[in-house]
Amino acid sequence: MNTSMMFRSVMNTSILDKAKEIIKIRREKAEKTASDNKEKALAFPQFKSLYSKYMTVIIDNAKNGLASSVESKKLEKDLHDFLKSHKIGSITPIYFCDKCNDTGLVDGKKCICLIKEINEILKNESNFGHLESFDNTSTEIFDNKIVMKEIYKKMENWCHSNFKQNLILISGNTGVGKTYLTKCMANELIKLNYLVLFTSSFKLHQDFLKSHACTDFEEKTNILDKYLTVDILFIDDLGSENRIAKITDGYLYQIINERKVMNKPTIITTNLDGYEIKNTYSERISSRIFNRENSYCLQISNSDLRLKK
Repeated sequence: MNTSMMFRSVMNTSILDKAKEIIKIRREKAEKTASDNKEKALAFPQFKSLYSKYMTVIIDNAKNGLASSVESKKLEKDLHDFLKSHKIGSITPIYFCDKCNDTGLVDGKKCICLIKEINEILKNESNFGHLESFDNTSTEIFDNKIVMKEIYKKMENWCHSNFKQNLILISGNTGVGKTYLTKCMANELIKLNYLVLFTSSFKLHQDFLKSHACTDFEEKTNILDKYLTVDILFIDDLGSENRIAKITDGYLYQIINERKVMNKPTIITTNLDGYEIKNTYSERISSRIFNRENSYCLQISNSDLRLKK
């Protein structure tokens, strides 16, 4: 198997299709509501006559190169007043998103509303749970308050950067606040409309095994596509997986390396220190993680916050 051929630089189609379907349902609902309102209104002869006159004027305006006219505006107001007086809703669709009119695209690019739906699906599939916010975070609970304040500020600034450091390693013992910090980062990045995926190392490894055992090429590719194509990938608790050297190292290297090549940031949390990472994983993986040019390594030293709570 040529593992490099497995990875395609396209959004996982199942996730994209799910998001598009949500947008499509919104659009169809808005259009059906408008259609139902129009049918109800046209049952009134007065409205039918007004609407016929309005459409005639609109067509004449178009022929003369006019977007609107005094007459069309008056008829439009008359129609609006009629609908209001008869408690009938709008006969033109009221879309959820006024930027794309619920098409999901603006100038051929993904609209913010579509990106938000993709993020929501990714969040649900990744067991994100409750996200945290830099704005609501207090560093008073930490032993090293000043150091942690600097770390939080540095990571918040990184979220707004050009991601020159496209791999962030956050290491420290259990309960020192690694996952909380990444949830703040994920929340900030989602607000900036990046596509974000949060996964545990255990779940990632399960997908490695599933992909490795799969015989259908397309299904095999789809299993890991999301880890490669998402804008920002969070891998929580590296080292907790049931490691199988040839599978774990091979696939993990492909994920980290391909993302570095595409300048797509990867954030990794782990209880392992640098020495343990180098002795647990292949040299190729550790060289990518500890690359001084475009990696950033944070060591958090605190007492267990869970015990404090």
